[in-house]
Amino acid sequence: LDVVSVFIQDTISLSNSLDVILGGRFDRFDLSVDNVKTPADSGSQDDSHFSPRVGFVYKPQESVSLYASYSETFIPQSGEQYANLGKDALDADEFTNLEAGVKWNLKDGYDLSLAIFQIDQDFAEDDGNDGSTFITTEITGFETQFVGQLSENWTLTAGYSFLDGEDKDGKRPKELPENMISVWNYYQASEKLGLGIGAIYQDESIIKNDPTPVLPDYFRVDAAAYYAINEDLRLQLNIENLLDETYYPSAHSTHQVTVGAPINARISISGRF
Repeated sequence: LDVVSVFIQDTISLSNSLDVILGGRFDRFDLSVDNVKTPADSGSQDDSHFSPRVGFVYKPQESVSLYASYSETFIPQSGEQYANLGKDALDADEFTNLEAGVKWNLKDGYDLSLAIFQIDQDFAEDDGNDGSTFITTEITGFETQFVGQLSENWTLTAGYSFLDGEDKDGKRPKELPENMISVWNYYQASEKLGLGIGAIYQDESIIKNDPTPVLPDYFRVDAAAYYAINEDLRLQLNIENLLDETYYPSAHSTHQVTVGAPINARISISGRF
């Protein structure tokens, strides 16, 4: 797989309180598969796509920002696990995102944001005449986030998302949980030591476009710690799934459900020059 991407974005101030954001991205994907078991299924495919973005930010007062944005993106088609590559090449799946929201600085150290959005997913499928046609799935929802410095050393971040959607048959799309919640606590224990712990919750979702079977809801706890060896060197520990829960974050199909990783840790060291 060879990927070439070019991205440009600019923010233009029309007045002291109004900014316009303009951007665009060009991607080219060249994919080839050599099927050593079934040579006839080998093939290649290339996709090119330009994705625009435009947004507005308006500040009626210093502590409040209102914004709206429109953007596009895409995912190249490669057939069912590359099985149809080169034989039934389809146009890329396309996505458009409309979003509007507000960010409000309640007071020093306390910020609240709220956004509503609509995502239209245009999935390409074979039209039976060596071409592609698109079917649209619409997802709507809202999300809110609170960031508060509860004390000199303690910072809390909490977020909530609500999702709804409808596919071409009027059913709820697969792998779309209705509610998602996240909470993260960060505590500066000393000048050099920082600690963090948080949790995420995700509602159940269907695996296919039927009421059953479902991916069950899950709750996962993560933790982190870092130690500043000196001004330029930092040691960090991240622990995922601290309680070692068994959970299922996603699924390819009813017989291919992904199992979440058991408790695991990652140690990293970073330097600044």
